[in-house]
Amino acid sequence: MTRGCLLALLCATWLPAADSPQALMDSGHHKRVRAIAEPLYREHPNDPEALWMMSFVKLSWGDHKAALELAEKASAADPKSARYRLGLAQALGEEAQQASILRAPGLARRFKKELETTLTLDPKSIEAMKFLILYDFEAPGIMGGDKAEGRAMAERIMRIDTVEGYLAQVMLARYDKQENRVEELMRKAVAVGPSSYQAHLRLANFCLGAAKKYAEGETLARTAMRIDPGRAGAHTALVVALIAQDKWAEVDGALERAESDVPDDLTPYFRAGLSCLSRADQASRAERYFRKYLTEEPEPFGAKHSYAHWRLGQALEKQGHKAEAIGEWQAAVRLDAESPAKQDLKRVK
Repeated sequence: MTRGCLLALLCATWLPAADSPQALMDSGHHKRVRAIAEPLYREHPNDPEALWMMSFVKLSWGDHKAALELAEKASAADPKSARYRLGLAQALGEEAQQASILRAPGLARRFKKELETTLTLDPKSIEAMKFLILYDFEAPGIMGGDKAEGRAMAERIMRIDTVEGYLAQVMLARYDKQENRVEELMRKAVAVGPSSYQAHLRLANFCLGAAKKYAEGETLARTAMRIDPGRAGAHTALVVALIAQDKWAEVDGALERAESDVPDDLTPYFRAGLSCLSRADQASRAERYFRKYLTEEPEPFGAKHSYAHWRLGQALEKQGHKAEAIGEWQAAVRLDAESPAKQDLKRVK
């Protein structure tokens, strides 16, 4: 047994299935993956499993160059691993978006090639198929993009997993600018996947957006929470739905439940703050929620603390606390020199 296989087995043995690195990645728990990956990588810097996890961590926190180097090492150490190949493809895709006009085409071609290799090793890798759809619809023909192949890939997903198939059709509908089909396709995904967290959450967020079907969004969010209470997305959707319906008596309880279930991701508080900030009489609530959000390191794709300081400043200004608002905007700019708080500082000085 190779060391990579051994470490994979150890991770599976030590951790419950819901806390395995792959499950944590799929659930958006990037900080938890980091907590596993960093000590493992320090002890086994040449092990493909450790390299694969650290590549994911580096990619999550925006270090695309390091992520690509680690992913290449993982894939070279175990070229038959579909997971490592997919990780390499993701790193290549991100690097291609940051690269110069001269480097980007080569990286993009490698991105597609690694996705195709992933599917050779694992013909049921839906993630690889979804990335290929994106590539086929966004890359020009000279770079290998092919909308017909993208549509065929969506049909392939449908044959493997009907829920994912309908969600892939949502992607196609949006590429085709057929927004009128999106809701129907999402409802079909929920109908065929009554135990699908993702299907319920996607439809919930749709209802809470332009559709403004807040009561239904609440119901869908609660269903998603029952399916998997350990992800922040459904908790966030529920809080947004409650505020949209002026169910203020339930909001704090929902936030407390969210923090209990997902203590290391306070996104529900941030989104609650945003919703309250748009209400003329809820600035004090917004302040409270933004302050709570700032007590925990955000997930890498969550709202940055600089952004939360900016919004907190706006909540304070609405309450007449100008000096405190300026302090928050200054904190935002210290964290991010390009923060929109710069405009508020210029406005009030």
